[in-house]
Amino acid sequence: MKFYNLWLALGSFLGYVRKLAHDCVGSITVDQAWVYRFHDQLNLTYQQKGSLLENLIDPGMVHRDVSAAIDTHERLGNVIANDVISPFGQTKILNPAHSRRSVTLQSSDAAVLVSDEHTLRSMVHPMNGYLNTMVFAMGRRADKHIIDAATGSATTAAVTAGSGVITFGTQILLSSHMIGGSSAMDLARVINASELLSKASVPSSDRIMLYSPGQLRDILAITQASSSDFTKNQIHDTGTIDGVKWEGYRWIEIADVLDPGLTVLARMLALSGTTRSCIAFHNASIGLSIGQDTTTKINERADLNNSIQVRSVKKMAAGRVWEGGVVQVDALEN
Repeated sequence: MKFYNLWLALGSFLGYVRKLAHDCVGSITVDQAWVYRFHDQLNLTYQQKGSLLENLIDPGMVHRDVSAAIDTHERLGNVIANDVISPFGQTKILNPAHSRRSVTLQSSDAAVLVSDEHTLRSMVHPMNGYLNTMVFAMGRRADKHIIDAATGSATTAAVTAGSGVITFGTQILLSSHMIGGSSAMDLARVINASELLSKASVPSSDRIMLYSPGQLRDILAITQASSSDFTKNQIHDTGTIDGVKWEGYRWIEIADVLDPGLTVLARMLALSGTTRSCIAFHNASIGLSIGQDTTTKINERADLNNSIQVRSVKKMAAGRVWEGGVVQVDALEN
């Protein structure tokens, strides 16, 4: 009898277990019924949208529609008038130095392919996102040309009298216009840069200072830049000096080009170890030659299985025209 009752109890327990397993099977495999939501919006990574510097250059220093391999920017030196000692004396003729800087136009492009194999297999239609990314890339390349021209070697072009033969040479940035070092950006070197520009008779207006985010903390720590005792700029409210006018400069923040994983794709302002080369310059010290403004085309490529090509093209060059109008300001990169 006892064995029979034990057998009945065991059968009841196993029945209960089977029922429990049946009731719980939905919760055990419920993840198979979860809804996965895919979106049709293609989000672009954080990035600079367009050129920050091209429109800051003095319009008089910009040559457009240049149809040539090499363009020149003419320079005329300073002179001082003579006092007339005798009303009928010999006229003294002035001879201002006439020289030129040349630039070689460079074509730049940004292109990407979009295949039907990709668009038909996803909800995302990437055309507009890719188009914007290509245009933004061209803007960054234009800025890179201007930055490199500011502190790099400029090309001189001299015409030989009589034969008309053009001889090309190079002019590096003046060593006296390379200041600072590996220490933090401070007020003294900002003033030093202003002194050098003023000694070269550079106008006090339209001066620009390019810096990277790696100098921001040190700039915000300068009392004269942030305290209401010295300035009306409330840079601690916005957390940046980007776009602010201070110490006679319009400050422009230039970030490196990074991918979404924060890997550096391109350095904008030169970086050597922990020293970043910021640039103080006047907007008429650099010449631009533009053969073709940014043009973007979307074409079908029959040679690539009819994939769609999005390609932006620009032809331009930049060159330093006046050494006195540029100062390289080295500072600590945090």
